[in-house]
Amino acid sequence: MSQILYGALVDTSRSIMRAGTNSTMAPQPAQDHGLLGDWAIVGYAINICSVVLSIITIISVIVVLFKNRNLISHASLRISMASAVCDIIYSVCQMFIFNNEFMSKLPEINLRVFLWMMAGSTVTFVLLTVSMGIHLVLMVLTKNTYWAMRIQPYYEVASFALGFLITHPYMYLFQTVQWVPTAQLFYLVENVSVSRRNTWLIHWAWVFAGIVFLFLITLAVNVQMGRVWRERKNASNTPETVVGMEKGKQVEYSSTKRKYIRSVTFRLSIYQLIPIVTQIMVVVCNFLQRAPFWLFVLANILPTFQGTFNFLAYIVNPALDQYRKRFIVFVFRRNRKPEPEFTALNDTASSYREPSTIRGTESLYSMYKDVPVMQI
Repeated sequence: MSQILYGALVDTSRSIMRAGTNSTMAPQPAQDHGLLGDWAIVGYAINICSVVLSIITIISVIVVLFKNRNLISHASLRISMASAVCDIIYSVCQMFIFNNEFMSKLPEINLRVFLWMMAGSTVTFVLLTVSMGIHLVLMVLTKNTYWAMRIQPYYEVASFALGFLITHPYMYLFQTVQWVPTAQLFYLVENVSVSRRNTWLIHWAWVFAGIVFLFLITLAVNVQMGRVWRERKNASNTPETVVGMEKGKQVEYSSTKRKYIRSVTFRLSIYQLIPIVTQIMVVVCNFLQRAPFWLFVLANILPTFQGTFNFLAYIVNPALDQYRKRFIVFVFRRNRKPEPEFTALNDTASSYREPSTIRGTESLYSMYKDVPVMQI
């Protein structure tokens, strides 16, 4: 199995090997990709795509931060780059794991290193996203910007240190670690109950807790923002007062501002959804004694999308709105019309602001950068 499905792994490998913990030799490959068959080729292709997109993400973040040092205070950009590093580690390891011949020749210490790298990158990725969730709680729900800005520089270091420290017992726990080519998975030679307990303590419990936390945070943030939008909609008869702006344009200005901030909140929530989508089937598989084949396939294929999903979340990051539009103009060599819902706001903004403060390249993001959600 290309994925580290430890809970299901012991039972699956027992049914394949028929030898339990007394087996000293793993069976020879029945086919190139074990139980996954052609799905392994699909996973291999997705992994390559994720690696390429993760490299693009890292390079892009470095270039953006070099051009605008002020953006380094935005945790979402740094977390995107750190997540891309985790995605590269995971996808590269998984591509090696898809090669049965290569994995079958590895000594036990190398198998343990692969286990640790994949488990460590997975837990680190979840912890990075949890850090993003904590930042959302502090900035949006509690509006405690002081503590948010105090702890946000340590998100990446703390996540990597904890992620690989928590999972490092894979290097010495369990009697033996073997490779089962027929199922394309790791076989932990240990008492079943002990193996399940240890793998949950050093790996899956952290992933499961992270998924639950991120789900609750995403729900709470969207409920909170929905309540705010409803309250402001009910108060639409008293829009923001802007000196020098007609009443009709004030209503339009307030409505467009609310829509944009809601768009920002939704786009930042995408980060929390990635571990939920990519890891939920793996966790479910580890809850079960025997996983059906469709769940087995999903648990192997969905995590390969981590790098791709992280790239998509990165390119819609609100902090990059201005750079994204410039890039599109550069690629297509023509002026791109503003999005309809933002056009009115840009027009009305220029009608009431002092001429000395108007900048042609100013984005909606920079206009509302004092709003807490914009600082994430």
